[in-house]
Amino acid sequence: MSDLYAGSSYEAYTPSPFVLGGLVAFEGGTLASGQNLTKGTVIGRVTATGKLIQSVETATDGSESPVGILNHDCDASGGDAPCVFVKGGDIDKNQLTWDASWTATLQLSAFDRTPITLVTPE
Repeated sequence: MSDLYAGSSYEAYTPSPFVLGGLVAFEGGTLASGQNLTKGTVIGRVTATGKLIQSVETATDGSESPVGILNHDCDASGGDAPCVFVKGGDIDKNQLTWDASWTATLQLSAFDRTPITLVTPE
């Protein structure tokens, strides 16, 4: 561990339990106002605003294409909120929260053309 300087501190990183490995990548974004989502929620990006919302398979605003998985609980019920999401890696598909519009069959191909791989741990 490197030296800590006066007034500095550190906190050990604890990965989300749904991140199993692989080439893990994170990205920051803005969760759109009106949502209160939990860690592990599959999210999409609204094309017109660039903001993130829970991905709904039947949407037509861009959010129907998942871009990642929320890495922490995020409450944007009172206004837009900053968030961090997983945009790459091997992900335990059993620990994700999907909108009801995503059937089990559709979930299998939801992250095609992304660096996210859904896996079932052995």
